[in-house]
Amino acid sequence: MSFFRVIAVPALAATALAACSTTTAPEPLAPVTTRSAAPAAPVMAAPVRPVRVPGPSPDTFIGRPVDALEALLGEPDLVRREGANEFRRYDVTDSCRAYAVVMPAGGNVASLTTGHAVQGVEAPAFEDCTAREVVTGA
Repeated sequence: MSFFRVIAVPALAATALAACSTTTAPEPLAPVTTRSAAPAAPVMAAPVRPVRVPGPSPDTFIGRPVDALEALLGEPDLVRREGANEFRRYDVTDSCRAYAVVMPAGGNVASLTTGHAVQGVEAPAFEDCTAREVVTGA
């Protein structure tokens, strides 16, 4: 007998027997368990700091009812009637005043300017007088 027959015949018989034998279903895989994740690092809050946001342009109020201006500035600190019209002064901050001419009295804003509370000091812009601080990072 040749070497090929000595090896091939038993290998072929083993393959045929393996194919005919009954097989059992593979065992189900064990559930995969994951390691619990490490606790997340604490989130660092952004630094809290105030940011100065400029106020509206004075042109926003020209021709509009004086109530729109007073919604921003509050009640006037001085009202002086001049005929059918009014002059109104608003002490916005310690260093800024706003002056409005209202035509007719209690009607619409005809002009709006600013001035410093101290005579001779340069007048701040209306946008600076009505600026507000907003906190960021909170």
